[in-house]
Amino acid sequence: MSEAGSYIIRGGRPGRERLRVLAGVLAPTTRALLERLPVRPGDRCWDVGCGGGDVTVMIADMVGPAGRVLGTDIDPAKVALARAEASAYPQVEYRVGNIMGGAPDGTFDIAHARFLLSHLTDPGAAVAAIGRALRPGGILAVEDVDFSALVCCPDLPAFRAYHDLYIRTGRYRGADPLIGPRLPLLLHEAGCTDIHIQINQLAEPDPTIKSIHVLTLENIADAALQAGLTSPAELDAMLTDLRAAVDDSSMVLAAPRMVQTWGRKPR
Repeated sequence: MSEAGSYIIRGGRPGRERLRVLAGVLAPTTRALLERLPVRPGDRCWDVGCGGGDVTVMIADMVGPAGRVLGTDIDPAKVALARAEASAYPQVEYRVGNIMGGAPDGTFDIAHARFLLSHLTDPGAAVAAIGRALRPGGILAVEDVDFSALVCCPDLPAFRAYHDLYIRTGRYRGADPLIGPRLPLLLHEAGCTDIHIQINQLAEPDPTIKSIHVLTLENIADAALQAGLTSPAELDAMLTDLRAAVDDSSMVLAAPRMVQTWGRKPR
């Protein structure tokens, strides 16, 4: 299945707005990762699967006007929105591109991908392709989910049902929503050295964090219904309970567990 065909979340503006909320929640941990690599002024960077460009412009701030940042994504609508929002960043370029169709020309100092590999049917091939676009000694950094890490208190059956539906929908398309722990192995198989791993999971009764689950369920609804994995009535019931949990200050729904892994291309 193609990269586009295995992606279960709606594209276009609805998908971009979900990513905007998610990017705000994850900004501190992603920024800490980029600083740890580190991204330096003047670096040439590639943000793979850039979505609406939230991480792309974060990297642009770090490389400064002497650097270059390329953001690529398969969704033309998201790329168009990203371009419109990044008009103040002359060092940023956006392209519509499919990583499975080949990496862009050029040798990058750093390549970064967040929420890309869990949506692909052959993530190992994608990691290898990204690695080929790095200069010798360049750094490859990936961030992705382990959707098995369900944290909910007090217990909410709708939350468990949503987690299960997300995993089954991704697997139906040939993707891997539990890919997080595999990331170091994927980088190792691509020939990276000096591999590191960091695991983060935000869990507090903050409404913005909890709203991620409502937005995600809304945005996988089409794929789940098309696959016959749920019904409109079941979806409505799950969404009703999840929305109530967002408004309940006593309810903790953790964000998805995020695994960050980075390594270096041999010199």
